[in-house]
Amino acid sequence: MLPFSDPVLIFGSVMALILVVPLFARKLRLPEIIGLIAAGTIVGPHGVGILARDQTVHLLGTVGLLYIMFLAGLEIDLHQVRKNKSHTVVFGLLTFSVPLAMGIPTGIWVLGMTVSSAILLASMFSSHTLVTFPAVGKLGLTKSRAVTTVIGGTIITDTLALLLLSVIASTTRGDPTVGFWVRLLSLMVVYVVAALVLIPLIGRAFFRHIAVDENSEFVFVLAVALFSSFLAHVAGLEPIIGAFLAGIALNSLIPEKSLLMTRIHFTGDVIFIPFFLLSVGMLVDLGLLLTGSAAWIIAISMTVVALVAKFGAARIFALVLRYRRDEGRLIFGLSVNQAAATLAAVMVGYDIGLFSEAVITGTIMMIAVTCLVGSIVTERAGRTLAVHEEQAVFDASLAPHRIMIPLGQREGARELLDLALLLREKGSHEPVYPMRVAQEGSDSEQQVAVAEKVLAHTVVRAMAADVPVTPLTSVDVSVTSGVLRATRDNRISMILLQWDGRVSGKTRTFGRIIDAVVEQSLQTVMVNRFCEPVSTVGRIVLVLPPFAERQGGFESVIAAVKTLANQAGTTLLVLCAAQTQVAAEAFILKMPPSVQTSFQTLGAWKAAQQVVADEIAADDWLILMSARKGEVAWQPLLDRLPGRLAAQWPTTTFSVIIPPTQRRDSQQAAERILDSSYIFSTFTRDRTRLQMDAETIEDAVRELLSSYFGERSADTQVITRLLHTISQEEPVELTTDVVLLHTHVPNVSGSVVFLGVSKHPLNVPLASGEPHILIILLDPVGQDPARHLQALANIAGIIRLPDMVSVLRTARDFDNLIADIALKTIAT
Repeated sequence: MLPFSDPVLIFGSVMALILVVPLFARKLRLPEIIGLIAAGTIVGPHGVGILARDQTVHLLGTVGLLYIMFLAGLEIDLHQVRKNKSHTVVFGLLTFSVPLAMGIPTGIWVLGMTVSSAILLASMFSSHTLVTFPAVGKLGLTKSRAVTTVIGGTIITDTLALLLLSVIASTTRGDPTVGFWVRLLSLMVVYVVAALVLIPLIGRAFFRHIAVDENSEFVFVLAVALFSSFLAHVAGLEPIIGAFLAGIALNSLIPEKSLLMTRIHFTGDVIFIPFFLLSVGMLVDLGLLLTGSAAWIIAISMTVVALVAKFGAARIFALVLRYRRDEGRLIFGLSVNQAAATLAAVMVGYDIGLFSEAVITGTIMMIAVTCLVGSIVTERAGRTLAVHEEQAVFDASLAPHRIMIPLGQREGARELLDLALLLREKGSHEPVYPMRVAQEGSDSEQQVAVAEKVLAHTVVRAMAADVPVTPLTSVDVSVTSGVLRATRDNRISMILLQWDGRVSGKTRTFGRIIDAVVEQSLQTVMVNRFCEPVSTVGRIVLVLPPFAERQGGFESVIAAVKTLANQAGTTLLVLCAAQTQVAAEAFILKMPPSVQTSFQTLGAWKAAQQVVADEIAADDWLILMSARKGEVAWQPLLDRLPGRLAAQWPTTTFSVIIPPTQRRDSQQAAERILDSSYIFSTFTRDRTRLQMDAETIEDAVRELLSSYFGERSADTQVITRLLHTISQEEPVELTTDVVLLHTHVPNVSGSVVFLGVSKHPLNVPLASGEPHILIILLDPVGQDPARHLQALANIAGIIRLPDMVSVLRTARDFDNLIADIALKTIAT
């Protein structure tokens, strides 16, 4: 019996159509949207009658329409909207006023309608529905300026059109009172403010404290979207406005590259949105076109006006604001589609007696034609724009990252994977590499089995997010060597590490293993202490050390941090020195993606912790840019600052990002440092003491300073006490066997370096080893900080040379040291 009445058979038939129709559409080179609308026409009540547009189809079709609008709000680039808000307003007003101006004369003079009927008809032309939005989503254009402008303009024009509908309907039913307008406007304002304020608060609390997994998160998101739609209807707005506002309110809480977003897209693309397109097709009754010429005149007039008016609005906008031709065509393709608001208006007009059945038929034909044209134009213009954007943003230096996630335990694995998904570049085909190291020993096989269990959960989550994943298990003598070997073997470009935020007296920066990975790797390393889901942060605060802009890899740090801010939907605050802001502000603002960025100047770098304390908020994500020893931006405070910041804000998500070491720059620096004349211009004969008998750090300092200031000099005594205090509170550990003490004193005219090697270990309480080598750097008070930091970097570079520590330890005297270093440089 037709139409089908069994709910299981109805649902199964629709699923079969959703499966088969897109395949045939691709064969015919038609957009999938047109295929589904045509299929609805064929199987619907005005076609062969297999399916009726019953409550099931109507319900799921309505949810599908709301889902489209919810996705539009969820995926809109709010940073781009803020940046181009004037474009959004201009387009919204143009795409409303141009069709209105063309529609009213058409209704009065061509179709012979009354003024009220003509105005209502024109409002139908002004509104549009983002039927083709899923197509731009598949092309990765949801955050382009053209799409963002259309989405924002859609809300403006649809809201104005629906308000006009309310006015016409109220006027036709009777003169609206002042109380009616006050009540309507009050409810609308209260609803919009409540939606944009309460939904983010509720959502952030849910994601932080209640959500168990992505299943509960998805149910919560869907419930919020539907309830918001219903409350919009209660407030006098159309439900599609409520769905869109719900999407905007949750925008910053659901990153684009997350498992939750993948599930939201999957459910919409597979069920709800196809149901909506089929339900639209079921409204088309081609038989009415055979009843006479009146229906043809109305249908053709409505279709022509809708196409010409929307094209004119898009063309004028593109010309005035200098958008490219392909962007203008995409704007037209997205804004020409008539569906939701148009159907609402025509049904209201029919119910109150302003429209006849012929207008309903003409409306359905207009919907069919505009959706066909919109689908074709969107598909073609979108592909052209996608190719243009890929060519425009391609930069070999910003090639897609290969991200590795070394895992210790299952705890923290989810947060690291979420971070990796946020950092993956758009369109990247590179997999994520979760890995775990099993140490060599009698239980290696058992450790490998445990490692596979730990990795399995991460692999499943990555695959569910439609992200390629390559799990790695390494058996090695140590965790550090296993991570470094996997990094080299798989050409990894970024390493994400989990850190508990705790430091001990023997910890140099993060801990023995993480410190070793950072120092011995060349890649970008990001060390993270997670306290809340990264999607719930309110702002990212980036702290840049002095001369960060001169550091190799600075651009990759800025790109990574801005990507995180863009994906998390947050603003970015940059704390940096005044000279860094002057040198890098324009570069940071210009670097894609678009993020609302502000700057705050740091005073003295030693007071950075206090400045951060004044600026940080409870829901901020604090990110510190650091550097490896010997790099331009490195300075001793960077070794201790992560531990201090982590301890001061134990409940704040905190990350430290170390930029990649540039091989060419490192090689050139090494070649300069390997020059023995350069080494001995730093460590001179008169300020070097080898094979010292000093047993305490204070004795070693005094002996070195006596060679320069004199044994009984007051300067020697004062500076010795100062350096002894520094050795107990803030020594710089270059290696486990080398300690550096540095300060500014008024008694020198330039940089003065002392080198001492003791036969006995020196008592440095905060050192992780037992240092025998002491280096002292004294600079004059008021010296340019750049020169002081460069001297520190040069010393660190010399000590990091291969076997340099062993050469210093074994040299009997200065002449022997010269000979050993000369042989070493020749061999190297």
